[in-house]
Amino acid sequence: MVLLKAVLSAMPSYTMTCFKLPKSLCKQIQSILTRFWWDLKPNIRKMCWVAWDNLTLPKNAGGLGVREIEVFNDALLAKIPWRLLRNPNSLLGQVLLNKYCKYENLLECLAPGNASHGWRGILAGREIIKRGVGWIVGDGRNIKVWEDNWLSTTEQRCPMGPAPENLQGLRVSDLISPLSAEWNSR
Repeated sequence: MVLLKAVLSAMPSYTMTCFKLPKSLCKQIQSILTRFWWDLKPNIRKMCWVAWDNLTLPKNAGGLGVREIEVFNDALLAKIPWRLLRNPNSLLGQVLLNKYCKYENLLECLAPGNASHGWRGILAGREIIKRGVGWIVGDGRNIKVWEDNWLSTTEQRCPMGPAPENLQGLRVSDLISPLSAEWNSR
C-alpha cells in the first residue's frame, strides 16, 4: 500500500495539478494501480477479493484511502481557481486574470480559442468550484436571481424554471427594499 501511494499515485500528481488528464489516461493509470494491487505478476491475473469502491474509501470509513485518479485530478485542478478567486492580486492572479478574463469574472469567462492547456485545466477546476459555491446575499447587487446559487445556506440552489423575458436581468438587490433592507413583497 505504501508503494502504491508513494510511487504510483504520486507520479502523475504534478501533471494533474496543472492539466486535465484525458479520461482514457486516468483509466489506464487506475488500471495499473488495480493490477498492481490485485495481481501476483503482470501476466497472472488473480481474483479481486475487495471491490475497488471499498479500497478508495477513506481509512476512517473502512477503506484503504486509495485515490480515484480522475477525481483526484479534478480536486487538484480546483485548487488553482480557488486561489485565484481568494487572492486575485497575487502575481499568478494578475497575469492569468488580465490575460484571460480582463473584462469578466473568473466564474463566468469563456475559454478563448488560443487558450493554453494550463488555462483549460483551470477552467475545468472552476467547474468543480461552481458546483459547490454559493452566495451570501448581503446587499444583493452582484447576485443574479436566475443564474446564481443564493437560495439556501445548506445546499447550493437557484430558482428553477425559465426566467420570464422581462425579468432575466433581475438582481437580488431588486427584491430588497432599500429603505428597510427587508424583502420587498411588491
